[in-house]
Formats: sequence, C-alpha cells, structure tokens
Amino acid sequence: MTSRWVKSESVINDDSSALPKPGGPLRPRLEAVQKRIEGQVTKLEALQSGMKEKDAETFRKLLSSIKENNVQYSTVLSSELSTARQVSRVVSTARVALEKIQAKLRSASDFGDLVIVLSPAMSVVKNVRSSLVPFIPEMETDLGVIAELLSGILVDAGQVGGYTINFETANEEAARLVEEASATVEQVMKEEFPGIPDLPLIPKTA
Repeated sequence: MTSRWVKSESVINDDSSALPKPGGPLRPRLEAVQKRIEGQVTKLEALQSGMKEKDAETFRKLLSSIKENNVQYSTVLSSELSTARQVSRVVSTARVALEKIQAKLRSASDFGDLVIVLSPAMSVVKNVRSSLVPFIPEMETDLGVIAELLSGILVDAGQVGGYTINFETANEEAARLVEEASATVEQVMKEEFPGIPDLPLIPKTA
C-alpha cells in the first residue's frame, strides 16, 4: 500500500504539461495537481493586480467627471466600475478558495486524509470553474484538468485505502470553504476599494 503513496521518480516529469498516469503512486500525482493549482493561483493574482490598477484609473475618471458635472459620462463610468468590481470579487474569491485547497492538500499524509480532503476539493474546483468561466473562459480547460486529476486521485485513494466517500458531507464542506473565501474577499474589498460615489441627479427638462 505504501508504494501507491510514496514518491516515485519514474512518474515525475519535469514537463509540467505532462500528466502522471492514473493508477500510479499517489504522491507524485498529488504534487502534479498541486503545481497546477499553484499555476492557476498565480494567474488569478496577476489578473487581480491588473484589475485593481484599472479600478483606480476608472475611479479617478469618475470623480473627475462628477466634479465637472458630466452626468452622462459619470453614469457610464459608475456602471463600468460596478461591473468590474463584481468580476474582481469573483476572481478574488476563486483565488482564496484555491489557496484553501492548496493548504489542505499539503496537509494530507495518508489515504484517509486524501479522501477527506479531496472530496470537497473537487467540488470547490468545479464551483470555481463555473463562476470564473463566464468572465475568464481561457481558464476552463486548466481547471477542468485539475478537477479530473483530483477525481482520479480520490477514486484510487478510496479504493486502495478502503474508504467510503461521503459526497453529501464533501459538498457541505466545499460550500463552507467557498463561503469563507467569499467573506474574506468581501472584507478585503471594503478595505482596499473606495466606495462608488453617488451620482448627481439628472436635471429634469421642462
């Protein structure tokens, strides 16, 4: 049983695009999926950075247009800022959720740990994928591969260790993790992003 878990140099490939084969030792497969999750977190961090810069720029334009009493342009900018922040919220929540999964995967040390950790992890990745794809469609494939890898490891860990997978409990845990990520992001956004100012009323025409 230990051989199905421990590191096997023959399975690890320096090419990150190469996938460890299903049925092989679990440790290298787990390391491979962790590396892929880390790659997605890095992408999301870069997206967040760019979105934050764009937010600051749009916010400055909005304040300027309000000051100039340019109601029409202010309305457009306010709407643009609101939409952009919704996307930023989704991206940030996805990053925090994946980071939580990373931490849990690192803590797994045996088959029992894997089954307990991987069940909700798979649900979280699917949740992240469905929330991100409408805004960042290019991440669909990578997140799909991660979900597939997690599924394969979970099935093998359950079979080898003789563990039963409780999907109801896993889904509840996944929902809790996503809610925690969302709450964290909400607090951070309140602290880092200035509130969108109220727009001046459009004067009524006679």
